[in-house]
Amino acid sequence: MMQFGMPTLVENHTLEENINLCNNLGLNFIELNMNFPEYQVQCLEQTDYLSELAKKAGIYYTIHLDENLNIADFNSLVSDAYLETVRRSIEVAKNLLPLRDLI
Repeated sequence: MMQFGMPTLVENHTLEENINLCNNLGLNFIELNMNFPEYQVQCLEQTDYLSELAKKAGIYYTIHLDENLNIADFNSLVSDAYLETVRRSIEVAKNLLPLRDLI
C-alpha cells in the first residue's frame, strides 16, 4: 500500500503545526528534517513525546539526516561527531518504527 507524507515545513513553527497540516491533508507521515534546529538528534531523542503526538494524530515519522553530514570528513573529530549523530539517529528511528505499524 502506498502512503503519502510531507516534509517538516519552515513556515510551521512547531511540530504540532506540522502535524495539524498533515492531518488536514490526510497524509500518513511527516519527514523530520535534521537540517532544522528543532529536529536535532537531542530533540528527536524525546521519543516518548514524539510518539504521543503521532499516536494521537494517527501518523508516523521518517527522519531526514542533515544534508551536510559527512561521515568521511578528513578531520577525525568531525567525522566522529557525524558518526555519533548517525548512530543516535538510527536509535531514534528504531524507537519510532512501531508508529508506522499503527497506520
